[in-house]
Amino acid sequence: MNQASLLSVVGQLSGKQVFITGVTGFLGKAIVEKLLREVPEIGKIHILARGNQSQSAQQRCMADVFGSSLFDVLKQQYGDHYHSFIADKVNVVEGELTGALFGLDSTEFAAIANNLDLIINSAASVNFREAMDQALDINTLSLNNIIALANYTSHVDNVTPVIQVSTCYVNGFNKGEILEEVSAAASGRIQPTGDRTYDVASVISSIQTKIDEIGNRFQECEGGRRNRNYEESLIQLGIKESRGYGWNDTYTFTKWLGEQLLIQGLGKENLTILRPSIIESTLSSPVPGWVEGVKVADALIYAYAKGRVNIFPGDDKGILDVIPVDLVANAALLSAAEILEDSQGVRIYQCCSGSSNPIRLKQFIDHLMSACNQQYHALPKLFAKKPNANFKTVSTQKFALYMMALTSFTWLKTIVGRVLGSNNASDLMAKAKTTASLAMIFGFYTAAKYQFDSRKLEALQTRFTKQDQLLFNVNANCFDWKHYLSDIHLPGLHKYALAGKSELVKRPTHEQKTTEKKAA
Repeated sequence: MNQASLLSVVGQLSGKQVFITGVTGFLGKAIVEKLLREVPEIGKIHILARGNQSQSAQQRCMADVFGSSLFDVLKQQYGDHYHSFIADKVNVVEGELTGALFGLDSTEFAAIANNLDLIINSAASVNFREAMDQALDINTLSLNNIIALANYTSHVDNVTPVIQVSTCYVNGFNKGEILEEVSAAASGRIQPTGDRTYDVASVISSIQTKIDEIGNRFQECEGGRRNRNYEESLIQLGIKESRGYGWNDTYTFTKWLGEQLLIQGLGKENLTILRPSIIESTLSSPVPGWVEGVKVADALIYAYAKGRVNIFPGDDKGILDVIPVDLVANAALLSAAEILEDSQGVRIYQCCSGSSNPIRLKQFIDHLMSACNQQYHALPKLFAKKPNANFKTVSTQKFALYMMALTSFTWLKTIVGRVLGSNNASDLMAKAKTTASLAMIFGFYTAAKYQFDSRKLEALQTRFTKQDQLLFNVNANCFDWKHYLSDIHLPGLHKYALAGKSELVKRPTHEQKTTEKKAA
């Protein structure tokens, strides 16, 4: 391939009008920041966002998105002109993802739709235990709005191309090598309707009927708050339906349904589905270690640091597929440039580390334990003291026995403590509850029976100029795991995800210890 025929991100995106959802989320911010920083020639970015009781959507985006520490490099680059640059390049559209036409009137919807060159949908509910109705609305049914936006154009034969951010885990309980292809339900319960399409309409209809039946049994509380039993029933429905059809949780199941809705609604054209694995902190761009919130792997790290978890179900030899968020943002922009150049068909790319730079769960834990023991003094928002126990993984069967024993011992100690007037068992009870909760939510991801392939995405990168291959790298073989986890991720988790938090427990000085003893 000669240089003249190579693709260019700037060349394809300059002057374009792009509609993006999910920008208040972790990945959405990273995509917008990278787009503004590397393609300042972009025509306009239309951002869909909600307002709240105290802020308009515009105010919320300026504070939560463009005020984020992720944008510090851009702030420094533009200085006093930063806000005018954002105002020139960004149009905040106040709307609701799940409302008809995004809650916009038909005139505003048409005005936006008729000027678009590209749609990037990164909005999602990533709550693995989301109520079934909410997960279905956000991750599946809202895509009818994306379809309507893509198809609503003044050009009769033109459909606005769509980049759909999904997840590698739409593959559910399927095992082995997972290719960049449409996935079938592991249960076999969802019938195919053609090449790469499945009968999701009947599945959605069946689930909605069950949601309605639950709704008929419960009354909603005043003020819009749902009855706790009603909410829990919808959560349990989500778990039951997801696992019955072949997925671990409501999030991955409804994301798969969403993929199918888009494939069918866009007629198997004008669509790229980008599937990241577990997204974690930035590798390098715009700064190393930026992360927002406590992600999947971080929940375990944080619980371990607080002394709540030191044993977990998992397969030491299984691959824990983690990918830095800046590589995923790069993949979104390479996909965007490609689909603007050629929007025929449906492409699926998996942005992951499992094939090019796999790390086993045991290696992942060993690197983190080493870093925790060496760095706990420098990370006071994570650690109150040096970890006093090693993190261990056991088989699912052994974990179940361990939890039975721990629960029994905890209840016994609690009862004895109450008789004796002691509350010493409370920490043990908290540990048992945390361990059980995290295992229920994340156990599937630490006992991997699959390996995600990313060769198509890596091949896409080779179609771009040498400069773009450096600026928009997507290949996970570019970093060393020990360095990333020890020197980038843990410090980033402490600096960014826990920003504003005080130390878990302030370490008393010798003078303070003496004073406390006297007071006692």
